[in-house]
Amino acid sequence: MAQDPWQPEVDVRSPDRSVRLLADRTGQLRVELRDLHRHTDDSLAGQVRAAARVALAALQAEPGSGDRADSHDGRSRW
Repeated sequence: MAQDPWQPEVDVRSPDRSVRLLADRTGQLRVELRDLHRHTDDSLAGQVRAAARVALAALQAEPGSGDRADSHDGRSRW
């Protein structure tokens, strides 16, 4: 199997560590799941949402920006 040269900018896990999200600012995303036997659809969805919130926050933060809430002008970053 060939080595994957992709280097994600974000590597986060859900609170129970069953979901791992790796992502970069270009939109590439890898999701890894484990221990699915202990989840229902709803509980797994909650773990994915929790990890996604952390990943998005990390990707949207600009290096050295600190808290940007006061400088947000309402325009989408997309």
